Formats: sequence, structure tokens, C-alpha cells
Amino acid sequence: MNGADPLNNLVTIFKTVSDILTAGLAITTFSLFIYSLTFKTRDLLTNIFSGILFVLILIFGADAFGSITMDKDLLLSILKVHWTGLIFIPTLYFLFSDALLALTGRPSRGKRRILGYIAIGISSLLCVFLYSNNLLGELIISQAPAPYFLRTGMMNFYLAFFFVTVAFSLYNFYRAIRRTNSPTSKRRMTYLVVGAIGLFFGLFPYLVFESAVGVPNSLIFWFISSVMYLLSWVLLCIMTYAVSFFGFSLPDREIKSRLFHWIFRGPLTASVTLGLTTLIRRLGILTGRNLAMVEILAMVGCIVLLEHLYTLLFPKMEKILFRGKDLNDLERIRSLEERLFTKNDFNQFAEIILAALCDRIRANNAALFLKQNSGYERPIEIGDSARIIEKVNKANFDFGEDWQNKSVCRWNGIIIIPVKDGREHENGSLISGFIVLDRLKRTDLDPEQVRAVNLLLRRLHTAINDYQRQQKMLVSLELLEPQMDEIQNLLAAGRFAAINTQINLKDTESLSKWAKDALSHLWGGPKLSGNSLLQLTIVQHKADETGETLTKTLREILQEAIASLRPEGERQYTNDWLLYNILDFKFNENMKMRDIAKRLALSEADLYRKQRIAIDGVVKKIVEMETLYLSEQAYK
Repeated sequence: MNGADPLNNLVTIFKTVSDILTAGLAITTFSLFIYSLTFKTRDLLTNIFSGILFVLILIFGADAFGSITMDKDLLLSILKVHWTGLIFIPTLYFLFSDALLALTGRPSRGKRRILGYIAIGISSLLCVFLYSNNLLGELIISQAPAPYFLRTGMMNFYLAFFFVTVAFSLYNFYRAIRRTNSPTSKRRMTYLVVGAIGLFFGLFPYLVFESAVGVPNSLIFWFISSVMYLLSWVLLCIMTYAVSFFGFSLPDREIKSRLFHWIFRGPLTASVTLGLTTLIRRLGILTGRNLAMVEILAMVGCIVLLEHLYTLLFPKMEKILFRGKDLNDLERIRSLEERLFTKNDFNQFAEIILAALCDRIRANNAALFLKQNSGYERPIEIGDSARIIEKVNKANFDFGEDWQNKSVCRWNGIIIIPVKDGREHENGSLISGFIVLDRLKRTDLDPEQVRAVNLLLRRLHTAINDYQRQQKMLVSLELLEPQMDEIQNLLAAGRFAAINTQINLKDTESLSKWAKDALSHLWGGPKLSGNSLLQLTIVQHKADETGETLTKTLREILQEAIASLRPEGERQYTNDWLLYNILDFKFNENMKMRDIAKRLALSEADLYRKQRIAIDGVVKKIVEMETLYLSEQAYK
């Protein structure tokens, strides 16, 4: 008995750890599923990965709920949800491997697509058998270490389906890795494949062999279960990290940072908190004490402490993630963000200076005018400045000869104080604005007051200069934004540049889809800047010749293709002009389909049908341009 107690305690410990890891894995899977919904919605690979995560939610979520009940009917319903995920996971993995292989430039010629349809059909059929109680055998809950089903003939069929589908998936993964050439792309592809294959071993229903080989030792079972769940958590994060390269047009460092933020603040915090409260609850059951209050305090304290630790430790972790020159660049950008002088910041600072100035010279009303190009703007007012504004507008900012070089200028009952740096330049002091004061109660200032006023004016001049410089910098960044977006999209497309192939000009279905996407964002947007048509040789060549961006070049080629559909002469509303009018109104003039239908006297259904024909005409013209250029290059 004495020897059995330590063994039972170890079994209890590892079972508890396994239950906690199961719940944590369910939380992590759900969190990563939400995270995956921010990926590109039109990317097949990321969409299938989102489907895999959803199925994993069913599997691990059912495992977590099944571990806390021994009611046979309820457990049977929960395990059916678990098996629903097990039925569809091999099919989704095959589709995922097929999409990954297609990404390397080896699209399905029909065979893999047919196999995918067959796998979907078999999974659907097995699901019907599952819920009609023809797939699983009797549920055994009285035998250690865990509930399991007796095997049936249909379960043998499922196992055969599982192994065959996994074999095809592994073959596709192997081909995908073989087709990568550069070390970087091969490394990232390996991350993805290792994460995907590793999850297979964590998902396989090992207990289906229970009726044939007997129950293994409980301690070994729960120990292996804990290790498998922990490895599954790591591999799932690795797989998500690798798939993120296909889902975001972002640099590697930003993908790492976002995923790290999400995992730590979301699933990791929730999992640790759940694990701690579970341990406290089970400890209370073992000791016969009510630890509900301790459980609540531990929950709140754990969440707050982990969030605080993350805030403290993330900068150090970031240095590990972003070693080298990138770290210096990032710190410089972040320091700029912290020191950025926004318009609201400047207004608050200027208001403080004006208030202090009014207090010094006992003025009731004041207004600050900033120099902007050839004129002035009025950002800050103190008191009732209507009289000041009226007089300044009447003077049209002309307060007498050489007023800008004076320290104080009196004009028509108001006081004008130019704001300048105080240093002499070739054309006098540089003025950055002026302050207008009204209704002064004090006109004589002692030397100390004069020094204080001059100090306030110099501070205001410095703030104005910094603010205006930063505004110019922000304008420059805004002008660079389209080019920066294009670079990020090219970076995303170039992550597997070594495995890209030329666009298949015979694939009219894909070409039409890409052309429609590009036209829908013709005047700017991710569907244009990240479009696959950017890989066309004619686009690359024309961009090199003109020095323009690829996005702008593609826009010009699309507009040229639309113009090629225009008949000669003035615009008319006849059948000859129909296709051109649809494209011109929709994409050049950005009109709504309802308005276009009214103008062209068409039903909306007919309009959409004609639009598809018009887009096919654009695709045909682009293919002609690409083919002509390639033939000319081959001739040369």
C-alpha cells in the first residue's frame, strides 16, 4: 500500500498536468483561430489553415470538457464532437499540403484536386456514420487510464483513410521542400512542415487500439499525454508563425512581434491563470477545504502579474528577437514616436505660454498666429479674441513698416509681439509667428519681467519650429506611404521568390480573378499593390523603363487595356460601347453598379454578366501585350 500511494500520487499529478495542458491548448487554438482571421481572406493556404485551427478547437475543446465529466451520455456527446474534428483533420491537412505545393509553382493538374474532393466526400460520409452511431463502438469509462471506444469495422476504415491521407500529405510536404532552393525559403518551409507533421502525432487517436493491445500503465499514459500536449502547443505556435508569412504583407520582425504579443497577452496568460485556479480547486478537494476565495484572488493576481511581467520583460525579449542593426533602427523610430510633437501637444504648450504671458503683463485677451507659407493661421486663443481677430483681418497682417523686426509693435489699440529666435540673420531675425494682446492692465515692465517675457517667447519659437519641422516630416512620410506599401507587398511576395514561376497565361480563371481584384482597387489598395499581375514581364519591364513603381505601372497597363475596348468617336450608349462604358463607369469613374445599370438601361443581373465579359476582354488584351513582349524578347 505504501508503495502504491506514491505511484497513485504521480498518476494524479500527471493527469492534472495533462488536463491543464489540454485546456491551455484549447484556449491557444481558439486564440490563434481568432488571430488567423486577420490574415488575407483571399489566400487559399491561410484559409485552409484557419479551417485546421477550427477543427483543432473541436478536438482539444472536447478533450478539455471530457476530462471533467464521467457521465456516460454527456461524455458520449462530447467525444462525438472530438471525433468530428478527427474525421476532418486528415482531409484538411491534405488540402493544406496541396495548397502549399501549389504555392511553390506546382499547381494541381487535376489529380490532386480530385483526391481532395474524394477526401472531403469520405470525411462527410464518416461524419454521417458518426452521428448515426455506426462508426464508434461501445464507450468504456470504467477502465483506466481514460475512456475509450471499442473498435468497429468502420473505425478500421477510418484508420485506413487516416494513414492513406497522411501519406499523401507527407508526400506533398516532401515535394514542397524539395522545390525550395534558397536557404531562407527552405528554412521557413521546414518550420511549416515540421509543425504540421508534429501535430499529426499529437492528434492521432491512439486509444482506438485499446481493445486489441490492452490498457498501458496509467503513469506512462498520462506522462506521454502531458508531453504530447506540450509539444503540440509548441508545434502549433511554430506552424502559425510560418503561415503568418503568407497571411501578412509585413516584415519578419513585425510578424514575430505581433504573434509574440498575441500569444503572451492572450492564450499564455489565460492558460497559466486557468492552470493555477485548477490546481487550487483540486488542492481544496484533496484537503477538504473551501479555497474559493483563494482561487479568485489567485486568478486576479495571476492576470495582473503576468501582464506586468510582460511589460517589463518584453523590451529584453525584443532584443533577443531583433538582434543587430534592426534593433537600433527600431529604437530610433520608437524614440521619435515618444518625442513626436502632435498638433494637440503644440496647442496645449502654446496655450500654457500664452496664459503665462498674459499673467506677466496683465492682459485679458490674446491670440497666437503661426506663419504658414505665405500666410498665417490662428491655432490658439485666450479669452475673448473677437476684437483681436477683427482688427488683424482688417489690417491684413500689415501693422506698419518693419513691424516684424520690432520687439513690440503697438497698432490700433492692440499689442503685436513677433515671435523670433532672437539671433540676427542676413534678413533680420527669423519670425515664426506673432502674438496679439488686447486690454492690457500693465504697460511698464521691469527688467526681470522683460527677461521672463523674452524667455517665454524663445520657448514658444523653439516649439513652433519643432512642430513645423515634424509636420513636414509627416507630410513626407504620407507621400512615401504608397511606395512603402508596395515594398511590403513585394517583400511578402518575395518570401518564396526562389520558388515563384512565371504567370501561366493560359490560366484564364486566375487571370480574370487577379484582373478583377486589381480593377477594384485601381486607385490604390492592397488588391492592386499586392496583385499577382505585378509579376508580368511587361509590368516589370515598363516599370524599369519609366522608373515608376510597379503599382502605378500596372494601373497604367490596366487603363490601356480598358481604352483598347473603346470604339472610335464620341461616347455613345450602343451595344458597341457597352463593354467600355461598363469598365469606364465602374473603375475609372467609380460609379455604383445601380447607377451604371440605370444609365445603360440594364438590369443589375445583366450588368454583372456583361462586366465579367468586359473583364475577360481586359485580360485578353493584357495577355496579348505580354505575349507580344515575350516574343519580341525571344526574337532579340
